[in-house]
Amino acid sequence: MKLVLTDVDGVLTSSHLLYGIEGVHLRAFSTRDGAAIEWLGRSGIPVGFISALDAPSTRARARDLKVEELHLARGEKLPVVREILERRGLQLEEVAYLGDDLMDLPVLRRVGFSACPMDAPPEVREACHWTDPRRGGEGVFREVAECVLKARGLWA
Repeated sequence: MKLVLTDVDGVLTSSHLLYGIEGVHLRAFSTRDGAAIEWLGRSGIPVGFISALDAPSTRARARDLKVEELHLARGEKLPVVREILERRGLQLEEVAYLGDDLMDLPVLRRVGFSACPMDAPPEVREACHWTDPRRGGEGVFREVAECVLKARGLWA
């Protein structure tokens, strides 16, 4: 895999949204996933976030982790993925994608490697190459990153 793309809510976080007193979304991101995003970046494998929601917490997390592709408020994800691939000169087969819900299915069904957390709906689990035994927000991304790095001989 030459690129790893992921949904945010339900993969990097739980599927829960907490609202602060002023209506700001608050999320908990896994530090293990964060470390894995950094490992991929240092190994020359870019990471991208594609989310239907545009939240300051997602922007901050992407900035802190130096995520190369950030696409928020994007309900239809396949056109976004195609745009990224065209710009980078990559094919769908060279992409790993993590998603957790029905809007992710068009991408999950087309990429070289697809994964989801165990709490994804049955249709999503059936479409994926791999279902992680953890729930979203509990380190699902880290496991996929480890597999990608091992496959490229870049692990430990």
